Amino acid sequence: MATLHIPPNIPKPTLQEIRECPIIKHFDDLGIWFGINPPCIDAREMVLHLSDTPYTIYPYLRRALRRLHPAWIVHTGDFVDNVKLEKRPGMLDLYQKRIKDFLSIFEEEDYGAILVTGNHDHVPTLLEEQHSESVQVWTGPGRFSLGQFSFRAGHTYDDVSGDPAQYNLYGHNLEYTSGCTEEGRMYLNGLQSMYLIHIYTGEVISIPYPPGTDNARLQRKKVSL
Repeated sequence: MATLHIPPNIPKPTLQEIRECPIIKHFDDLGIWFGINPPCIDAREMVLHLSDTPYTIYPYLRRALRRLHPAWIVHTGDFVDNVKLEKRPGMLDLYQKRIKDFLSIFEEEDYGAILVTGNHDHVPTLLEEQHSESVQVWTGPGRFSLGQFSFRAGHTYDDVSGDPAQYNLYGHNLEYTSGCTEEGRMYLNGLQSMYLIHIYTGEVISIPYPPGTDNARLQRKKVSL
C-alpha cells in the first residue's frame, strides 16, 4: 500500500488531551497483569495492536495469538526491534533470519495482519520474503475500517496525528503515550502494551508485554521471559 501524505499545518492534540480516556484492564490472574501469561480472551471481534517487538518475545506472541484468536492484527513497525538496522546495518543477516521467524507466527492460523514498517526494518527484505496472503506489508502509514470504527496506523505518532481516525495506532517512542482527545479520538502507543480494540463496542483492553521486553528493546544484557 502506498504511503499516505499527511496534510501540513493540522494542529495536533496536546499531551493532556490524549491521556484523558480510560483504557480497561480486567485481569484476575497476576501472571497476566505482570506479562507472564497471555490472557484467555475471546478476541474474535477485536483488533490486536502491538509495536516494536524484539525477537525474544516471539514465543510469547505465538502463545498469545493462539489464546486470543483476534479478528485482525496491526503491528506498527520495528518487527525485530533488538536488531537496530538504522544504527547497525551490518546486522542485516540476523534481521533476515529473524524476520522469517516473525512472519511464521502469522502463518500458523493464517491470521489477517497489517504490518507497518518502522525505521529499523528493511523494506526490500520484507517485500521479497514470502508470507501469507492475509498479511499486508505497508511501507508507510495508512487508514482502514473494521466494524463500526475507522483506524489509522503508522510507525510514529506524527504518522497518525496529522490526519487522525477514530483509533490511531503507533509506536517508535514514548513521547506521546496512550489516551484520547476531547473529540473522542483514541491514540494507542504500542510500546506501552499490547491493545485489544473491540470493533463493535470500541472497548480497549491493555495487555502487558512479557518481562524483559523493554530490556531487549534497549539492548540491555539482562533479558528474561
